[in-house]
Amino acid sequence: MLRLCIFISLLMTAATAHASDFVGLVQSCEKCHGKDGNSTDPDVPIIAGFSYEGFLNTMEVFREDYRIALRYQKPGEPETVMNEIAKGLSDEEVRSLADYFSQRDFIPARQDVNSALAERGEVIHKKSCEKCHSDNGAHPVEDAAILAGQWTPYLRRQFDNFLSGKRWVPVTMLRRVRKLSEEDIEALLNFYSSKGMQER
Repeated sequence: MLRLCIFISLLMTAATAHASDFVGLVQSCEKCHGKDGNSTDPDVPIIAGFSYEGFLNTMEVFREDYRIALRYQKPGEPETVMNEIAKGLSDEEVRSLADYFSQRDFIPARQDVNSALAERGEVIHKKSCEKCHSDNGAHPVEDAAILAGQWTPYLRRQFDNFLSGKRWVPVTMLRRVRKLSEEDIEALLNFYSSKGMQER
């Protein structure tokens, strides 16, 4: 009986330590991405509510350097870069984080919107983007991230990354992006901002 009690105690201690480690891991993500993954920094994406598969895919492309992240430094914190962070996580940690953040509620960023550009952006989205980024970019499907309500400066940088080759994307998507003018991209960004505000 004593041995059983000791064994159960050891299991509980291990479980508590594991839970504590995971809490610390989440908190390290939240230092940049905000509480529950809802970033308050326009340069840092909101990751709350992303699909489980999408989170895994994002971490994998960072690990393989198919996507080169911005070096980021929050005041009072050390400089970080997602490629290095992703490579430092175990597969189990990545899966646990994917499960956690996929279950958090996405809170759209508050941003200024040019309504005329947003109307033009809606037309472009319906024609070129809705097939993969459904519900006006608000629904996360597999590796298609939430666009509606995401920070505009972050999204603008991703368009630049697509075109410069700093971020790998499927050929079909790259072809669509290359057909967009700078004005088209700004219209799309305003559309996604406007849809995010409507979701509040």
